[in-house]
Amino acid sequence: MRGRRSSAKGGSGPRVLPVSGRLAILLVLPLASLIILWSFAAVTTLTAALTKFDFDTQYDNMGLPTAAVIDAMQKERASAAAHSPKFGEQVAYTDGIVQAFRDSAFSDETQDAMNDMSRARVKALNDVLLDLTALRGKASDGSGAVEIIDEYSRIVENVFEVLSGMVSVDDMDAFRNSNAVLHVLYSHDLMLRESALIATLPEGGKFDSVQRGAFNGWADSRDKMFRFGAAGLDDDLRAKLDEFAKSPEFAGFVTYEKNIRLNGVNAGKASVTAAQWKQVIAKVEPAWYLNMGEISTMLDDRIAPVGDQIMLRFYAAGGIGLIAVVASVLLSVRFARSMTGDLRVLESAAHTLADERLPDVVARLRAGENVDTSLAEQPLPGGARTKEVASVAEAFATVQHTAVDVAIGEARLRRSIGRVFVNLSWRSQGLLQRQLQLLDTMERRASSPEELDDLFKLDHLTTRMRRHAEGLVILSGEPTVRAFDHPVPIEDVVRAAIGEVEDYTRVEPAVSRSSSITGAVVADVIHLLAELIENATVFSPPGTEVLVKAETVANGLAVEIIDRGLGLYPDQLAELNRRLAEPPEFDLADSDRLGLFVVARLAARHNIRVALQPSAYGGTTAVVLIPSSLTVQDAPSRPAVDAGRPTPQPAPAVTAVPERRPAPLPAPARAADNRFEPDATPEQTGRLPRRRKQQSMAPQLRTSTTPPPPEDDFEEPDPESSRALMSSLQYGWALGRDGQGDDPTDERKRP
Repeated sequence: MRGRRSSAKGGSGPRVLPVSGRLAILLVLPLASLIILWSFAAVTTLTAALTKFDFDTQYDNMGLPTAAVIDAMQKERASAAAHSPKFGEQVAYTDGIVQAFRDSAFSDETQDAMNDMSRARVKALNDVLLDLTALRGKASDGSGAVEIIDEYSRIVENVFEVLSGMVSVDDMDAFRNSNAVLHVLYSHDLMLRESALIATLPEGGKFDSVQRGAFNGWADSRDKMFRFGAAGLDDDLRAKLDEFAKSPEFAGFVTYEKNIRLNGVNAGKASVTAAQWKQVIAKVEPAWYLNMGEISTMLDDRIAPVGDQIMLRFYAAGGIGLIAVVASVLLSVRFARSMTGDLRVLESAAHTLADERLPDVVARLRAGENVDTSLAEQPLPGGARTKEVASVAEAFATVQHTAVDVAIGEARLRRSIGRVFVNLSWRSQGLLQRQLQLLDTMERRASSPEELDDLFKLDHLTTRMRRHAEGLVILSGEPTVRAFDHPVPIEDVVRAAIGEVEDYTRVEPAVSRSSSITGAVVADVIHLLAELIENATVFSPPGTEVLVKAETVANGLAVEIIDRGLGLYPDQLAELNRRLAEPPEFDLADSDRLGLFVVARLAARHNIRVALQPSAYGGTTAVVLIPSSLTVQDAPSRPAVDAGRPTPQPAPAVTAVPERRPAPLPAPARAADNRFEPDATPEQTGRLPRRRKQQSMAPQLRTSTTPPPPEDDFEEPDPESSRALMSSLQYGWALGRDGQGDDPTDERKRP
């Protein structure tokens, strides 16, 4: 029941998430991924939509004002170069256009819609426009036409830079076509520079070298810009531009331009006159404007669907995508709640199965009730709406059926094993009773001390064997067969328990005669104490003493068994006390602690409390509290309980024959033991009559106190000497009864 000290190892297992938590994680991860994808698409389309809004804002607020600035600068440039008398009116018109451009370009709405590059270009254009006053002063002072045209052209070029960043949509094709149109418009501006320069010549005047060089440079740049613009347009837009390029107006313009580059103006019959140039410009300029308007309209028609697609993608990703995400979340939550509800119902049903139904079946089986297998057919409570959960519930129902079948089979097996234990125990006890009966007869006939000692040892072993056989009956749950019909004093019970222990010589009883044990539980109490006493002797050093104390307490009778062994660790002590307080189900595989099971079963059967605690000697103290309902106060004196061997108390000074045990009953199942009959005669008890002080006196004259024994020098002999003396006396009496005539002085024939 006790063992060596061992270190207890414990640890907590990993934390386990509930099913609802795991299901939430499984649902949250896909939803999170879906939300992330939607966020990415929404942000991307939103960025494109916001960019389109910004481009639309710039185009609406700055498109027309910027184009107006270009037109005003081109007209003021021509007027300034020709020193036209209407130059002042043109200046006033240009100032109004520039102010309108500034009001629009530097408004908060437009500035917020611009990117950093557009803001830098607008700021650079505004700085150039601030120099317009100085440029006008040069024109009034009579500066050269080429210089004036170049200064104004620098402002126009800055305006074109601003226009190059004003694209209505963030689309590469739209950006490419828009820049191609700007190249064509820049080519048109170069044509106007050529016309402004020729307009500065007096009637019949010719180009000087500076003017001719400037004209040739502008003409060469115009041709390149026109071809760059045509190359950058898409096929349909290029076809429209080719219509203009092949028109008679543009062809005449190109012919005159080449002639002037070769021959100059007003240089003879082969050259072009200023009047002819003016006529060509008057035809080609409106045609050019018309063609560029048509191309711009076509480009706007192409850009509009791109903007619509951007907004459609934004609405689809932002709106419809959001609706899809919300719907997915709602469906997932509904599915999760449905699944979680089913799983909770299944969990509750499983707990009901594990915590109520199966334990109830097992408890009823342990109590010996017959349990019908129909309990295994009962379905689990609750229903599942999910097919998978319903399948799991069916699996649990199968487990329930199997578990109940196994429990019923195990209970039947345990009952069968218990019946086997009982049958074996009864057979063994029957044989042991017959053996004890035979030993009793042999002890009566024994003549030598050695034979008597061996018979006593064999008697003691047989008594222990009987206790172990009774242990099988106790483990099977059946009551023991030994019983007594009268209370037995506690000192006799303790002495009988000591007599069933192998190393009984080391046990020292210290019992006060105060209570007796009711006869119905005497055998079980003897067995319980014997198990605890034997355990104390086994797990303590051989040379130490085991003390057994018994005394009456407030709640009954307390028996303390104190050893001087190594003791137990606190965790081991707590585990053993738990098993003693709550007897576990007997496990056939755990046969090393049969004594613990026996003690726990006996204690639970009679409501006896058994507890282990450290002793003052470093060992262990087993405290047995027998309740008051099992004790009798001041019971009359009874003969000592015969445990199957002489008690370890000193033998009386004079005895006539060896101690005899009472006659055993013929069968294990008997109701009482006649060894405690008060009227037993010396022949029945196997003891010589002993004189009792004041026995012959009337009860009224007897005193309650016993006078102290007289002091003498007589030394009481030890048990071995007394046994040898008694054996010798018995041998002599036997010879006398047989009538043999041997010489009594012949010592050789004595035992």
